[in-house]
Amino acid sequence: MTDFAHVTAWSGRIRLALAPNTASVLHHTLTEVAARLAASGRKGIADTKLFPDAYRHREPSAAFRDRHGAAMRAEVVAAFSRVLEAWPGGTELELDRAGARDLRLVLVHAQSAYLRQPRWEVSLDPLFATRWGAERTVAWLQDLESHVAAAALARADVPVFLEL
Repeated sequence: MTDFAHVTAWSGRIRLALAPNTASVLHHTLTEVAARLAASGRKGIADTKLFPDAYRHREPSAAFRDRHGAAMRAEVVAAFSRVLEAWPGGTELELDRAGARDLRLVLVHAQSAYLRQPRWEVSLDPLFATRWGAERTVAWLQDLESHVAAAALARADVPVFLEL
């Protein structure tokens, strides 16, 4: 059986058609990351891994996270909840633009759970050269997010078909 993810867009709607295994793995991944967002300690995901520094220096960036980190995390958690509520894990998912925004936010932040350092500090060369284990998961999440973004930005009168 072949794994695949087809992303199509038409008239402002985005549809994902996934192979059964792809759907199962993606749903499990998103459910697992959502649980880690709610956890604390070693099992949780720190704000420093979720959100890039807002400033060049650590102290103002830490102060920014102190002021805004809880609200930013709440939005990420809410996006995970909306995506998982709208998609119980089947092989098809149809989204409007708001749903596509949520899915993109979820796919980007899900990468944080699989990297040892923040995603914006990871060199792309080794990430795309190795493609095993966690690196493969991150690369796949990046590719899927890129396809969803391309579909969401497509003209409403031009159908789009993208395949992973």
